[in-house]
Amino acid sequence: AVVSTQSGHYGRGLLFSFIFCFLVVPKERKMLGFLVMSLAAVGYGAAASYNCTKVNGVEGVCDLMLNQLTLAGGRCSGCGAFGAMYFWSGIKAPACNYNTQDKSITEQLKIGMRYFDFDLGYIHKSEESLPYWEEGPVIVSIGGGAVAYSRSLKKALTEIRDFMNANKDEIVIMRINKYYQEKKETRDLLLKSIKPTFDSVFGPEGSEGVQLNFYTTLKPVRYMIESNERLVLYLNKDFWGSTLSDFRAHPDNFFESEDNYYGYNTCQNQEAIAKSILQHEGVNKRNIPTLANWVLGRGLPCYSNGGKLCMSEIQHVEEIWDKVVAGTHLRRPLNVVVADYVEARFAEVIAKINKKALEYYTKRPW
Repeated sequence: AVVSTQSGHYGRGLLFSFIFCFLVVPKERKMLGFLVMSLAAVGYGAAASYNCTKVNGVEGVCDLMLNQLTLAGGRCSGCGAFGAMYFWSGIKAPACNYNTQDKSITEQLKIGMRYFDFDLGYIHKSEESLPYWEEGPVIVSIGGGAVAYSRSLKKALTEIRDFMNANKDEIVIMRINKYYQEKKETRDLLLKSIKPTFDSVFGPEGSEGVQLNFYTTLKPVRYMIESNERLVLYLNKDFWGSTLSDFRAHPDNFFESEDNYYGYNTCQNQEAIAKSILQHEGVNKRNIPTLANWVLGRGLPCYSNGGKLCMSEIQHVEEIWDKVVAGTHLRRPLNVVVADYVEARFAEVIAKINKKALEYYTKRPW
């Protein structure tokens, strides 16, 4: 019997060995089966030897659930993360209207961003019009006008993998939200390529290194840290649930604040953002994350202007957390906050909120 020593798969392998030994193996070989299980247990002990003491820089939260914590992230995280973006024609897209970030994926991780939002397009190898575009899923900026192309999804995932493997106390949520063109051909191409792209970076299920997590709402974050299953993937519903998709992915379903109220539902109106989240039917369903768009929306000429203004007001995000907790009868918190042109002080505010969550849910456990 072969027993996986990967912590996330140990239970299944051990159960298989146990049944195999008692139902199949002759009596005189049962001791060999017990020896196999003992060796597997030793291997598991080695795999699970990393003990959780902190998560995303906050001490003591290991026994909280992921949906009791808050993560910071960039809106359209890859747009601007690799420098200039380009239209399909090869003309450079104006950063003012298309870049929502000015830091690389690695730099965003280093300053504390733990949520990554990617909209995707698909490039055929025969259609590459710029030398650095790769065949397959590519990060794009989907707005009201023309679509601008960044770099491959694989490049972003590689930066996330390298950071996560070097920092074992961190949990990251990734969201593949929109896709362009929104038609069957593009959907089918992305459906066939997203899982292979993830597998080419992280390896298939059971590989060494950080892995995707299926039990995000069933087990505390301690399990995620100690099993090294510290990545959570939300997929557009056109991709989720297919036999071609990774079974560990979750449907892209967020209780999200609106971000297009033309100067009303913005980072300068915390009351409106909280209200926009709380008005969702079923907002008390803890398995669906709450998300606040901490953006200006409209009114300034460039995303960078709005990003800087919202970063200067970032401390007020805590007020939204308070309103969401108070406004849900199950006392659930704000789970994700996204912003443009993210800065380190954003993560500092979120860390403060998570310390507050630790105190709150220690006194009021679910």
